[in-house]
Amino acid sequence: MISNSSGIHQLKTQNETFPKEVLNWYYNNNKDTMLIIWNIDHEIMYVSQQMEEYLNDKMSNLIGKQWTTIMPEEQIIQISNHFEATTEKLHISNIILRKQDSDFSFNAIVDKILIDDQKLYICKLKNITYMNELKKVLLDSEKLILAGQLSAGLVHEIRNPLTSLKGFLQLVQAGVEQKEEYYKVMIGEIDKLEKITSELLHMAKPFKNNKKNESIHEMIKDVVFIMSTQMDMKDIHFTLDLEDNLHYFCNASQIKQVLINLIKNGAEAMNKSGTIMINSRIEDNQIAIDIIDEGQGMSDEIVQELNNPFFTTKPDGTGLGLVITHHILEMHNGLLKVSTDENKGSIFTILLPLVDR
Repeated sequence: MISNSSGIHQLKTQNETFPKEVLNWYYNNNKDTMLIIWNIDHEIMYVSQQMEEYLNDKMSNLIGKQWTTIMPEEQIIQISNHFEATTEKLHISNIILRKQDSDFSFNAIVDKILIDDQKLYICKLKNITYMNELKKVLLDSEKLILAGQLSAGLVHEIRNPLTSLKGFLQLVQAGVEQKEEYYKVMIGEIDKLEKITSELLHMAKPFKNNKKNESIHEMIKDVVFIMSTQMDMKDIHFTLDLEDNLHYFCNASQIKQVLINLIKNGAEAMNKSGTIMINSRIEDNQIAIDIIDEGQGMSDEIVQELNNPFFTTKPDGTGLGLVITHHILEMHNGLLKVSTDENKGSIFTILLPLVDR
């Protein structure tokens, strides 16, 4: 909390006098962010020049207007509720501001200040609309890249049932007995082919926010199925320890994409044969999914760089996989934790808020 006191240099604004120290919280040679101050009645008290330019309006016209005309009221209520419980600054990702009937995304840091016994909210905003649009493009691009990479492994998975079908058809053509048994096996092979092609086509579609109540168990099993051949070629096997009755309201295609990214990372970290273990459970009122590899682990320096776009330790890597993963989890209110020991492997843990089971 910041309190005004005698001796603090005052900076005259359009309608209020604010301590210079308050505005210095914003003016740190940062031209990428905007500043706005409002009171407990949601009336705008001050806006920075960058905010004026964004809103295409002058501070003299904005002061006294309701902040709810720009920021959704539920967001302002969230801010008020936060500061009723704590004095800690509030960090908000993907806050929405309205401009000419359009919504724009911002990251925000909000603090509550006290000046001359008047309670005010001060908010720094950084426009991330462009970055969100870029992430969506990267999301679709990475999806197509992964589909292409998986195709090589899927060719083998498709060839096996086709070879089996051809053999059984030749036997039936030759007039063997027990045709009904052969028919059952052939139908099973066709079902396998149908599942493989459906998964590949599903992955190639652009992402949509189509969310349904999905089984965590089934999504993991689907990904393991589609990646098994690719892993077998590297002599890497899966071990599963899954809780059956876990469901989450999500876009199954996107969550599968996260699992594929993390499994691929784990496999690429293993220079030899080994096991990737996947566990699912409830932890601290969250659904937790562990992807555990037997790779070389990572240093603290590498872990700190993982969220940076285009950072990669692989000669042919894009550095986008984990960026995409984090973005998908953000859209599902989820998180990704990393635990690693050099020369002992890594654990990537997906955390999703628990819903009614």
